[in-house]
Amino acid sequence: MSRCAIPLVVAVLASLAPQVGFAQRTPLSYSPATAVTPAPLDLRVSMPINKVTQHAPSWSATDIGLASGFLALLWVDASQTRSLARNNWNGYHETNPVLGRQPTEGQINTYTATVAVATVGIAQALPPRTRRWWLGVALALEAYTVYHTTSRLGVSLSVR
Repeated sequence: MSRCAIPLVVAVLASLAPQVGFAQRTPLSYSPATAVTPAPLDLRVSMPINKVTQHAPSWSATDIGLASGFLALLWVDASQTRSLARNNWNGYHETNPVLGRQPTEGQINTYTATVAVATVGIAQALPPRTRRWWLGVALALEAYTVYHTTSRLGVSLSVR
């Protein structure tokens, strides 16, 4: 994997993460003295880029291209599916048996992140020739899924 592939995987996975929010329950007898304000979570990780890239696997440009294409189409597929879920699956249903007929946006996000990490992780473990086949098949399946959803079902091709 090259220097640009790791940030690409991180960016795709971060965009799929559900929004985080805080909720606070107000006690029946509210007073400012009893109010509890959650402390903000501040997490910072710093590492020189040369330390990250020295542990990155060496993938060919073909491998990186196939993985990037797969991740991009997976993102589009997830976006289309989330848009259907936002509209309460009005006239549609999911055909992926793992997700079920009407998954929630959270289930879609979790599934997409899992598939992205698993596909790229398995590709890393495979020998170079098998890796290209693995990523090529994954890319072809995602391309077919996006094509079918867009052309046959009429779902718009958008990324949100």
